[in-house]
Amino acid sequence: MDDDRRLEPTVVRIRQLTARAGRAGYRLERGSRVPYDWMLLDAEDGTNIYSGADLDQIERWLDE
Repeated sequence: MDDDRRLEPTVVRIRQLTARAGRAGYRLERGSRVPYDWMLLDAEDGTNIYSGADLDQIERWLDE
């Protein structure tokens, strides 16, 4: 149960960033290979626009 409470803020953050990326015309995905980068893809054609090692990097990029 303690693990669920620790994960909850991360799940909420992922959902918020996914929605934010969608409003900006991107799709947020996590890579399938190690090191599991987070990727912002063009919502229309799936082109990788930006990749970051963590959600902080994705958030900073969206802030720019």
